[in-house]
Amino acid sequence: MNRWNPAMDETGAGGFLNNSINTDSPAEKQKGGKRIQSVLPVVIRQIRDDQRDEFKLFGKSAQIVSIVGIVKEVEVQSTKAMYRVEDHTGSIKMVWWLESDSNDDSPKVPSVKEGAYVQVFGTIRPQNGEKNLMVLKMFPIEDCNIINTHLLEVIDTRLQAEASHKTTTEQIKHNNPGAQLAKSMNLYDDNVVDNGQVKFTPMQNRVFKVLQADTTMSGPDRNSILSQFPPNQRREANDALEFLVNEGHAYSTIDSDHFKPTDV
Repeated sequence: MNRWNPAMDETGAGGFLNNSINTDSPAEKQKGGKRIQSVLPVVIRQIRDDQRDEFKLFGKSAQIVSIVGIVKEVEVQSTKAMYRVEDHTGSIKMVWWLESDSNDDSPKVPSVKEGAYVQVFGTIRPQNGEKNLMVLKMFPIEDCNIINTHLLEVIDTRLQAEASHKTTTEQIKHNNPGAQLAKSMNLYDDNVVDNGQVKFTPMQNRVFKVLQADTTMSGPDRNSILSQFPPNQRREANDALEFLVNEGHAYSTIDSDHFKPTDV
């Protein structure tokens, strides 16, 4: 099953069965008509860490993103409502453009309050040197399963995008005889540790054990992994971590700095 664009059902819950969203926010309605767009589930850090004008995940563009988090701040003005929403990776500002009912001059404001969990669908816009989210839909979350499902979708989507990217990279290497020759000329390092069926250097083995010891869903982040080593060994530990990822012994999860081992 392809879960690249998990979207929401009519209740606003995330799910694997639908991969599109009708953009019917007030701003979209004023432009006339609805558009069908694909949705990319993300955590906030993925947006903030991406420095490009157009947000991409391993080369794949995202038309609309989905975020789950807690509303920390709400400010309602005459034409827009501004929010600050936070998840376990960071926070982001969001803007919902308002419209008034034909029989009422008061603007329609989404029924969400500070401290509530919400699921938000929107488009990313750079503004004043930071990324903001232009809200298309916003729903209060009453079922905690939506929170867990969203995190699973974020991990699954990232793994699929990374796998697709690696496949393309491997095809390029396969068609490059120079790369294959360079690989065949690598010297064998006798200073290795037999870790089951895989042989690691002592540092690679230590990093691998740090990954195995973590039981969280998203895995430890790079800083917490490197903090397990003395300052003079952290560069070597980081190189060992990159080796484990590049050779398929570990993989990144919610972003490029959280990791899980492939063999637990």
